Amino acid sequence: MTIEIKSNHYVIKTDHFYAPEPIDGTVYIEVNNSRVEQVSFEPPESGVELVDLTDYVVGPGFVDVHIHGFAGHDTMEGTLEAIGSMAEKLASTGTTAFLPTTTGAPVETLKPIMQLSNSFAQVKGAKPLALHLEGPFISKKVPGAMDPNLFRQANRDDIMELLSEGKALMVTMAPEIEGHLDMIELFAGYGVSVSLGHTSTDYETAAKAYAKGATSITHYFNAMSPFQHRQPGLIGAGLLYPFYLQFIADGVHTHIATMKIMCKYVKDRLVLITDATMAAGLGKPGKYTLGNRTIIVDETSARLENGTLAGSVLTMDKGFRNLINIGGLSLPEAFTCASLLPAKSIGLKDRGTIKKGSMADMVILNKETLQVEATIGEGNLIYARAD
Repeated sequence: MTIEIKSNHYVIKTDHFYAPEPIDGTVYIEVNNSRVEQVSFEPPESGVELVDLTDYVVGPGFVDVHIHGFAGHDTMEGTLEAIGSMAEKLASTGTTAFLPTTTGAPVETLKPIMQLSNSFAQVKGAKPLALHLEGPFISKKVPGAMDPNLFRQANRDDIMELLSEGKALMVTMAPEIEGHLDMIELFAGYGVSVSLGHTSTDYETAAKAYAKGATSITHYFNAMSPFQHRQPGLIGAGLLYPFYLQFIADGVHTHIATMKIMCKYVKDRLVLITDATMAAGLGKPGKYTLGNRTIIVDETSARLENGTLAGSVLTMDKGFRNLINIGGLSLPEAFTCASLLPAKSIGLKDRGTIKKGSMADMVILNKETLQVEATIGEGNLIYARAD
């Protein structure tokens, strides 16, 4: 069945509803323009369009807070056309909101991209909410796939200059760099969620960063010191402090047993991310770019020529299914990790959930395969699978 929505005031009927908590029985979700007007067990009044999605899974749209590129485009292109193309094609993965993510780059390079964020409201498809600045305030000792020559120590002037140009909802920082604990507090004070990553920080400094306002850890386990029983580092701090733990559930960035451990023990703080590159969604191995680096892409991964992992080719719907099929999560638990917790990690209360007053962001899944059948973003049908 091809799913259609013909008006901006309609009611969805479903018997497989997750908000993300499951609600048994037949549920009616009334949408008026961009928001959910009510969720009830009562059918709509006559005259209101009824969209019958009985036998489909209906849940909150996926929120990706860490994604560099998709379907041939990269955030660092710095054009609204690139962001718009990403947004349009991301809808097919069930993603309804995302943070275009930069790579380490000079402040002068980031300024026009920050300015671009002021025009994100014009973009159709999945909604680019604001930027995630992954650098340049990270450690040269743990660059991952990025160019360490472009990293720099954060200072108040640079931060205020960037924030004056546009909107970021997340920044990745290395807390051990001199002065960064105070800069974490500065970012947090301006409503930017601080995530710790690309860092060799010890446990004690990570704890101080949490006290200063850091709330997340970027791609947990990756680009950080390994856990040791006498030097627990950031991984240990992530287990003991209530950080949101960003996790790339592709079975490449970590062993599948690690995915199972995360899903068993920290699912209440697990934030699914893709860390996707421009090669994601294309299904075409070859050479691509991530920032100023050339990456080699095969069917499962993206790497530098030396073999270093460089982002991913993961999509949110694939990661969602991996959390269930490999990690052992239930459907509501997976929706929590892919929708609710990502939204909460950047301070949003009206996305990642389906309730009265929330943004009408929903993903419609085949109940057998969990493949995306349709995506609704801010009340609009932004993707529907063709028969």
